[in-house]
Amino acid sequence: MSNTLAVRAALKSGAGAAENQLALIAAEQGDRQIAAIVAEFEPTEIAVMVSDTDMSKPSLVHAFVSPEQFIAAFSRLGARWGQIDGGIDYVSFQRDVEDFLCPMILSSDSTERRTAMLSAFMEHELANETLLFLTLGSKEAADLLARPHGYPFVRNTWQELLALVYEHHAAAFHEITALARELEPAGAEGAHRFAHSLLTALYAEASEHQTTETVEEEEFVDI
Repeated sequence: MSNTLAVRAALKSGAGAAENQLALIAAEQGDRQIAAIVAEFEPTEIAVMVSDTDMSKPSLVHAFVSPEQFIAAFSRLGARWGQIDGGIDYVSFQRDVEDFLCPMILSSDSTERRTAMLSAFMEHELANETLLFLTLGSKEAADLLARPHGYPFVRNTWQELLALVYEHHAAAFHEITALARELEPAGAEGAHRFAHSLLTALYAEASEHQTTETVEEEEFVDI
């Protein structure tokens, strides 16, 4: 059995089993082999592999996933949630999104990789709204958005993500700031409407990918 097939077989038992299999391969064969395995992963496989991780316990996958794989996996993130109810408590969803984005972008020590992953994310049509979503309900958000230069952000969090956006994508940062100002008059009710709208959009995007992928698989079924 090839290494990739071994990891995929382990993944059927969960992300933890697949992570353990990757760790064994890394110990025996090194990072080059892990890079080759991750390069073969489908977006849905990456999404499952990182589903139980965060900045405190990043996956081996985070170090090797390509920007294209990252964005393809992000586009399927909403599949975790199911249909979004109008009366949601969005805090748990914020945690899901932050735990997905932060390790993908921030876990690398390489400035070049961090900026490349961030740039890929900022090209997604819902990037600005997603970053604003992470700030909802935070007392620090207004200060960070108002004076980002030199703000003492908390590392490995959405605050550091926004600091990087300010540093490398200033125009997008100002668009996020403008969106935040538009939400302010509506208060908590407006924040809930915004959260529901974004989460519904992410769920719809994930559902569209699932439908497309199912159709493509059916087209190649050997009758």
